[in-house]
Amino acid sequence: MKTPRIARCILFVSACLMAGTAFAAEPEDIIKYRQNVMKSQGAHLAAIAAIIQGKVDFKSQLGDHVKSLQATTRDISGLFPKGSDFGDTNALDAVWSKNSEFQKLAKDAEQKSSALAKTVAAGDSKNYGARLKDVVESCKTCHKEFRKEEN
Repeated sequence: MKTPRIARCILFVSACLMAGTAFAAEPEDIIKYRQNVMKSQGAHLAAIAAIIQGKVDFKSQLGDHVKSLQATTRDISGLFPKGSDFGDTNALDAVWSKNSEFQKLAKDAEQKSSALAKTVAAGDSKNYGARLKDVVESCKTCHKEFRKEEN
């Protein structure tokens, strides 16, 4: 008797998911991933600002950058699990020692990027700058307390 195609697909996906849980990411991999996500957020913010300020004419891509920013801010706190507080990272120990405060600021960044996304989706161009400023200020507030200063 042949196994139906859908059943084989379900078995395959289940096996992949179980394999993923069996091989937890190494802290070094989490740190590198976190750094890449944060760099992408900065790049999207810079692109959004350039479009909103009229420095470049890529208005058709504004929504894409905003959606990407929104997606990567959904779980900022998840990028800083216990055990990823070492090595070549700009994260200060305060991320873990003052974690409840860090969680609040991460949630604020998520909310601010969602507000920007809603404003852009609605085509409310009069408020793009204000919502972008809110996101940037949220990032700066968190970086001030939880990130090493850049030289």
